[in-house]
Amino acid sequence: MSIIFANVLTAGLSAVIAGILWLAGWRSRRAFLWLSPVAISAGFLLLYWRTLGKPELPPIDATQWLFWYALVLVPLGWLMGIRGELRWLAGWVALLVLPWLYLLLFLPLIQSGYWSMPVGVAWVLAFGVGSALLVLLTAPQGEEASGVSSAFLLALLGGVGAGVLFYNAKSASLAQLSGLLGTTVGVGVLLGILLRDFRLGRGAVSLAILLYSMLWAMGFAYGNLHATMVGVFALLTLSLALPFSPWGHRWSPWVRFLAPLGVLLVVGGTAFGWSFWDYMASASDYSY
Repeated sequence: MSIIFANVLTAGLSAVIAGILWLAGWRSRRAFLWLSPVAISAGFLLLYWRTLGKPELPPIDATQWLFWYALVLVPLGWLMGIRGELRWLAGWVALLVLPWLYLLLFLPLIQSGYWSMPVGVAWVLAFGVGSALLVLLTAPQGEEASGVSSAFLLALLGGVGAGVLFYNAKSASLAQLSGLLGTTVGVGVLLGILLRDFRLGRGAVSLAILLYSMLWAMGFAYGNLHATMVGVFALLTLSLALPFSPWGHRWSPWVRFLAPLGVLLVVGGTAFGWSFWDYMASASDYSY
């Protein structure tokens, strides 16, 4: 089986599973609250298994934590979808829990001495707190009136991540996971076209953003991803929050879509182009 056909099959299967779960909860707000983050989780679990194989428990490789995190982060997705007056709870849980998850991701680098303790703790807090803030700011995308726009923007973020992780971080596996996760979220474009009132859900958006964040963190910690690219990812992700800024609420639906799209295309395209030309100009080894 060629790698192209295998990736297409994996993308199709994970998208179908996510789509079925979204559809199963579409008519009931309570069911949708429970199933929307599960849609992202189930799709990612399948694409991980087909791409990198069955992970060990406890993990023997830092990348394997991503599989288990797709499971354990589902409750956080549920919290992100609860009523407005209780959403402060999701914020505190994210701020308290995410740094510990990043600690497990980065622990081999700290234990081996590759990162000193102060440096390791600094990166754990930076990624943990930073990811929590990104999730809290971008979660409203899950309630956008058009699920098409939200799904398209999240899928595009996954595509940009695939290119940057491949050419800059030089990690084929992380690039595959990012791109395939993008196609999983992208099924929301089709559902949004077919179902006028379809939305991704705050929990689904939150879980997708967290998984993207961890993929980029892995590219930085274990690949060759430049530190500046971490900032680029933060900027690209924050662009999804533009429609929910104080001035964004006054924008028309088209502007609410085109503003983050422009950032993703211009900034993301520049990052991808720079990564590609830097990769072609270098003779460095390719890491997996």
